Amino acid sequence: MREAEFAKYLAADPNITSKDKAVRSRIAKARKIEQHFNIDLDTIVADDNKMFDILCHIKREQNDRNGTISNALRKYYQFANGREFPKLSDYRK
Repeated sequence: MREAEFAKYLAADPNITSKDKAVRSRIAKARKIEQHFNIDLDTIVADDNKMFDILCHIKREQNDRNGTISNALRKYYQFANGREFPKLSDYRK
């Protein structure tokens, strides 16, 4: 993960109101994803099928009821690719 660049990207996001706390929280969750799956976030977001699979695993394995872990990965995807990843229900259509 390109942590410093990602932190700057998040800090500049006008939709994030609590900058310091929200940025630290998303980076901590992004690290958690890397550790859990033993894979770099850049590898995940470079492949849409891998992204879809990891999001499905997060939903099942990491008890991500409120979506905060998935949100961190989706924000990283947007940072790396310049676009949002589609909803899971829309991806395989």
